[in-house]
Amino acid sequence: MGTVGSAPGKVSIVFGFGKKVGPVLGLDINSSTISVIQLEKTKTDIKVARFSSMPTPPDVVREGLLADPEAAGIVVRELLDLVGIPDKKPVPSLNIGIPGQAVVIRLMPVPVGMPPDELGDVIRQEAINNLPFPVDEANLDYSLLPATERTDPDGVKRVDVILAAIQKNVVDSYWRMAETAHVNLGKLDISSLAVIRALAFSSMLSDETVMTMAVNIRNDATDITLIKKGMPLFSRSVLLGVETLGEAISRSVDAPMDEAINLLPHLQLGAIPTTDPKLGQAAQVARSVFGDLTAEVGRSLEFYMSQVGSVQVDQMILCGQGCIVPGVSDFIANRLNIRAAVADPFANVIYDRAQIVDERRPVHAMLLGLVADVNWCSLKTVEVDLNKSGPPPMPIEEGGGEEGEVEVEEVPTPWFIPALGVGIVACLVAAAVWAFFNCYLVPAKETELSEIENQITQTKQQVEAMSRQQKDIAELKQKKDVLERIVKHGTPRTAVLQAVRDNVPQGVQVWHVVVNGDKLTADCNTIDFARASHYAINLSGSNLLENAALSNVHRIQKNASVVGFGVNATVKPEASSAVVDLNQPLPSQASANPAGSGKPRVLDFFAKWCPPCQKMKPFMEEAERRYGDKVEFVAVDIDDPKNRELIEKYQVHSYPNVYFLDGRGDVVDHMVGFQGSPDPIYAALSKISNVASTGHTK
Repeated sequence: MGTVGSAPGKVSIVFGFGKKVGPVLGLDINSSTISVIQLEKTKTDIKVARFSSMPTPPDVVREGLLADPEAAGIVVRELLDLVGIPDKKPVPSLNIGIPGQAVVIRLMPVPVGMPPDELGDVIRQEAINNLPFPVDEANLDYSLLPATERTDPDGVKRVDVILAAIQKNVVDSYWRMAETAHVNLGKLDISSLAVIRALAFSSMLSDETVMTMAVNIRNDATDITLIKKGMPLFSRSVLLGVETLGEAISRSVDAPMDEAINLLPHLQLGAIPTTDPKLGQAAQVARSVFGDLTAEVGRSLEFYMSQVGSVQVDQMILCGQGCIVPGVSDFIANRLNIRAAVADPFANVIYDRAQIVDERRPVHAMLLGLVADVNWCSLKTVEVDLNKSGPPPMPIEEGGGEEGEVEVEEVPTPWFIPALGVGIVACLVAAAVWAFFNCYLVPAKETELSEIENQITQTKQQVEAMSRQQKDIAELKQKKDVLERIVKHGTPRTAVLQAVRDNVPQGVQVWHVVVNGDKLTADCNTIDFARASHYAINLSGSNLLENAALSNVHRIQKNASVVGFGVNATVKPEASSAVVDLNQPLPSQASANPAGSGKPRVLDFFAKWCPPCQKMKPFMEEAERRYGDKVEFVAVDIDDPKNRELIEKYQVHSYPNVYFLDGRGDVVDHMVGFQGSPDPIYAALSKISNVASTGHTK
C-alpha cells in the first residue's frame, strides 16, 4: 500500500503497483539424487547461475514418485540454502519432472481450427473413455502438435493433440513437498517432454527432416520417445533402469547396492578382457540387462511402425543415469543398427566444470529441460503443465514498484452538523442505559450466574464419569466380540491373506507371503511388467491393505519370459478386527449355483458407466451365443441394490470382473479388467466345461 497525504481542498492518495518475483529453478528428484538448477540469460549468453545435488534419503522416492513428501521437502530446503536461496520472500518456484510411467499420454487427431471450447470437450471425453482412473480425480492438460498437420484422404485437414493426465494425489504429494520446503510449486512437466526441450536447446534436433529416437535411461525406468520437428510422435516408458541394473549386479557379485552402482562407470560393455573378476562379472550382467533394454527399444519401434507404416530412424540420442556406463551408445547402436550418440545438453550453456563434471552432463538432460525457456530454442517444442489445476498461488507480496498519485476533490457535507447532534444524543442515551444495567441489573445477574455455573460444573463431572463408564463398557464389549469371532470363526491374518489372493490379476503367480506386524511382503512371478504394476494397484485398493509398492523387479535368468518381483504393503489397523468366517466358504470356493444344478455358470460383474465394461460386452455376448447351451451366463449390475449381497460375497472392487464356476459352484477361473481379445474368455469357458463333464463322470 502507499501513503495518504493532504493539501488545501484536495486529498492525495498514493498507490503501489508491482511485486517481486522469485527465481524459477528446475528440480530432478529420483531414488538416488536430488538436483536443483537455475539458468540465467545475459546479453551475450546463457549460463548456469545455481546448481547443487545431494543424495536422496532412503525410501523418500519409490518407483520415481514421492513416498515421503515431507522428508523430500527438508532436503530441497537444504539444497536451496546451499545455493544461496534463503527461506524468505520473494518465494522461488520449482519446475519438476514427472516420470513417464506415472502419466497417461495419448495422441489424438482433431480437425484443424477447432474452437477451444469444443476442443476442450473432446479432450475431456477422450479422458473419460480411456483413463484408468476417474477423470474427476485427474489433472489434465493438452497441447497441439503443429508439426503433425496433414490432409486426410477425405480432404479434411487434421492435427494431432497430445493429452496428458495424472492422478491428483500424485500432484498433492509434490505440493506437500513444496510447502515443507517453503517454495512455490511451478510447472509439473513430463520427463520425456523436458528431455525434448533440452535436446532442442542444445541444437541436437536442429535438422527438422531427421527422425530422432530419444532414450532416457532413468533410475526407475526408461523413456523411449520418437521425435520429429521437435514434436513427440510416440512415447513409452519401460520398467528397466539403473536400479534394475544395480540390483542384478548386486546379486551377481554378492555386493551391496551402493557398491554395485559405483561399479557402473568402470564397466566395459564391449568384449574387452579385464583382470578384475568382479568387474568382468558385472560387465556380463550389464550386457544382459542392456540387451533386454535394447530389445524393448526395438519392440517400441516395431509397434509404432505397425500403426503408421515403415519409418526411418536417422539417429538415437541417449541420456539419463544409464549413460554413466562407458560404451552404452555403441552397444545399443550395434544391436539396432541405428546411429547413436550420448546427449550433451550443456553444449550451449556456460557452466562451472567443477560443479557439473563431463561424465554426468547427459544425466542432467531432463533437469536442464525443466528451466530452458522455449524462446531460447530455435525449434518449437511441446509445453504441458500438469499443475494448472493445482492449489492457488501464494499471496502476492505488497509494496515496491512504481507509485502513482491520484487527487480526489473534497465534497461539501451540509448534513454534518445535524448528524453530529443526533450522534451526541444517541451517546447520552447509551450511557444512561449502560449505567442502569451496570448498577442494578448486572450484580443480581452475576450472583444468579455463579450459582448456575456451580450446578453446571457438578453436572458436567457426573456426565464425564458416566461417559467414562460407557466407554469402558463399549471397549470391553468390543474386545469380547473380537475374541469370540477369533475363537469361533478365524484369525485376522486369514482376512489379510484372502485380500492378497483375491486381488491377483490374471497372469500373476504369488508363491511366498510373509505378514510381520503391519508389514506384508509377497514374492511373485508374472509374464510382463504391466501385470506386476496392476497387482500393486489392486492391493492398494483393498480395504485391508494400503501403500502397496513393487520391489526387486527382475527377469528370471532361467526363463527370460518370466518376470520376478516383490510387493510390499502396509496392513491397515482395521485388519486387526477383520476375520474370515471359516464356517463359510471363501469367495474363490463359494458356490453360485443352486444345490445340485450341475450346470457351469459365468458371473459377469459390470457397470453401465464403465467404458472397459462396454468394450467387454460384445465378447461376453458372443461367448454366450457359443456356450449358452452348456453354460449359464449371469450379468450382475453392480449398481443394482439386489446384487449387493453377491458383490460382497465375491469381494468385487473393480470392473469388469468375471468369475467362471463349474457345476459344483467352485471358482475355476477369474478375470479382472478389459481383455484385449475374446480368447482368454473362451479358454476359461473350456476349463469349466471340462471340469463339469469330469464331475458328471465321477
